[in-house]
Amino acid sequence: MHRRTGQYRLWRYHFKYIPIELISAVHDRFLGERGPERRTRGAYYTPMFLADAVVSHVWDRLPPPTRDSGCFLDPACGSGIFLVRLFQRLCERRRETSGDRTIRWDDLVAVLSRLQGRDLDGGAVRVAVFSLYVALLEEVTPPDIRKLMQRGEVLPALHGETLRNADFFADAAGGSPVDVVVGNPPWSSRRGERLSSLEWCRAEGLPAPGREQAWPFVWKSLRHLREDGVVAFLLPAMGFLHNHAGHAVEARKRLMREARVFTVVNFADMRFQLFDGAVRPAALVLFGRPPAGRVHYRFDYLTPKADLNLKSRRLVTIGSADRCRLDSRMVDADPAVFKKRLWLSEPEARLFNYLAQFSRLRDLVVEFGNLSRRKESTRNRWVIGQGFQPASAERLLDAHRDRVYSSVVATAPYLPIEEFRVPALTCEGLRPWKDGAVRRKGFERGFKGPRVLVPRGIAAGAGAGGHRLRAAYVEDPLTFEDIIQYIVVPSRDERRGMLLAALLNSRLTLWFAFHGTSSFGSERPKVKQKELLRLPFPVPDDMPEPKRSRAAAEALVAVVEEQVRSTGQSFECPSSERDVLEEIDGLAYEFFCLSNEERILVQDTVEQVIPAIQPHRGGSPAIWSAATASDRREYARTLVANLADWFEGGGSIGTRLVARNDDLAILRLSLQDGPAAFDYAEDDDGSVAAALSRLAEHVQQPIPGNFQSMPDFRVFIDRDLFLVKPTGKRFWLPSAALADAKTIVVDLHMWSNSGNSDHKDRS
Repeated sequence: MHRRTGQYRLWRYHFKYIPIELISAVHDRFLGERGPERRTRGAYYTPMFLADAVVSHVWDRLPPPTRDSGCFLDPACGSGIFLVRLFQRLCERRRETSGDRTIRWDDLVAVLSRLQGRDLDGGAVRVAVFSLYVALLEEVTPPDIRKLMQRGEVLPALHGETLRNADFFADAAGGSPVDVVVGNPPWSSRRGERLSSLEWCRAEGLPAPGREQAWPFVWKSLRHLREDGVVAFLLPAMGFLHNHAGHAVEARKRLMREARVFTVVNFADMRFQLFDGAVRPAALVLFGRPPAGRVHYRFDYLTPKADLNLKSRRLVTIGSADRCRLDSRMVDADPAVFKKRLWLSEPEARLFNYLAQFSRLRDLVVEFGNLSRRKESTRNRWVIGQGFQPASAERLLDAHRDRVYSSVVATAPYLPIEEFRVPALTCEGLRPWKDGAVRRKGFERGFKGPRVLVPRGIAAGAGAGGHRLRAAYVEDPLTFEDIIQYIVVPSRDERRGMLLAALLNSRLTLWFAFHGTSSFGSERPKVKQKELLRLPFPVPDDMPEPKRSRAAAEALVAVVEEQVRSTGQSFECPSSERDVLEEIDGLAYEFFCLSNEERILVQDTVEQVIPAIQPHRGGSPAIWSAATASDRREYARTLVANLADWFEGGGSIGTRLVARNDDLAILRLSLQDGPAAFDYAEDDDGSVAAALSRLAEHVQQPIPGNFQSMPDFRVFIDRDLFLVKPTGKRFWLPSAALADAKTIVVDLHMWSNSGNSDHKDRS
């Protein structure tokens, strides 16, 4: 405290003890009080955890000259978290190259001058300036600060210089290019607002699907980049990776052509755990300018899953199934490749491709909206539409707001979504909507006659049947809101409509929708109208075993017919509905002629994976727990059964868990002479450390940032194969055994072709 003025000084306080993230969090809390403005600008505080991931990934790509003298830009810097982390990395680099523990003041100022930031929020820019000042002073001890004061040294000017309250889209791209563009640009896509970012895109003839602001930042960042520079952005995963709409697909293809993508990290499964208050999933995309003459290229695609490490240690773990290499041509050929590779294993991909080869609903069903625009009749056609859209209280009170009157809505029984039942419905006990004034009528013909009703949302929870894409066949007059989609069935095709209702309720259809639609499993658990039409709906004669498929189809129709007859009596208890759905599941497998192994793939996904996707903070899904001895035994049984045909001459495989701790387990597969029953055991006193010391050279290397590569690999030693696997339950599911068996067969195939084995190829 100053003796004369009584004013306290900060210089006795060491700045390294001021957490920079606290400053950003305070600003974020302040911004949170301005909710509408926050949502309009799409501005959300980037957690230190994610900022570190972004900076670490981009830093790992930078050559030494860029680390030593390159320029860095955050075009939507907010409170400056990325710039602070970059400054700290640059200081670490300076210490490494100089060999000194301390950095001269002039050098620190020079490092700081290499960082640039822009933001429309003047308050955020001032917070960013203050955060960088604190980071600067962290590098200087209090005695040195006093010496600087005595020499008249002052903090370097940042506000209005390198950090500006300015519009990135007002900056000309012809100025000094930068080596790195980094950050978390706004994601908002509110309609009706004139945004400079979208205006810039329009003027440049560049796409911004859905008015998503992040797209203009992506395009313009390339204009500011040096020839060999790198962009690292956190982007909305749905808009950039998973949206299957035509304009979004074309924008994604264009990005693949006009940029060189290096890495994509899809954080979709961590949707609720990374951003406070923001529910849209994120993706980290690293890209640069394409080399001259390069037509196509390969890039890394990482799909980490939420688990206990993320919850307790803020650490992202990557297993072997969570990483792959994609070719830019794959993105061009398949708009859904990012979604498919998010969850599909190789055996699941084969099953998906098998189902995808059959005719789809879209080959039979026409959208009401398209018919209406073309003024075509809907009679005697399979037509899909949506229920009516209610008029809000404000709209009803305002004589100038659009609204229409529907006599059908005013008189026919109304079905609330909470009264929806599968696989058949009745109007008994239902009353009409409160009046006929609505915002939109919907497809009114669909309120009567044979039709199949399908809510957009996926039914969740541990209730009857678990997770389901629900459907109900109904013939009674009923109205309902646009949350329900429905397919009108021509009078001559009632039985096929019943078959459709049954199949849509099956686990197999849920499984296909999980992997084959854009939103379910990546953002929101719902299936939109166009995506519903992508579901397979073949006729039995198209199946590999037509007789088997026809018998299953007749049985499925009989199930629905029985429910139609009994719809006047609601299910007495959830178990009766569960029994019906389980019967439908078995018959759907028969209809599509699935093998036992393929049924395992579907059941594991529906029972284990889907209930665990995108967990909320505080949740601990069952799949996060450690595998039990029973889980491991069933895994080994499934694995051996799928490897048995590889061996000739009556050979067999013995399995033994030779080591295990809290993180890893080692399963040994031993080739045995002669036939034998399934053999499995676990060593009680095995030391995982001793076993791993023999295999340590095969452990995968660390990944940049707060990511951890999960050891999940195979090593052949003499007549034994050692599988090193994490102990988590998801790595010991029967479906994981099927995927591992396929990989082992490929290994054996390569081994036998090299002359090291007498095994035959069954891959």
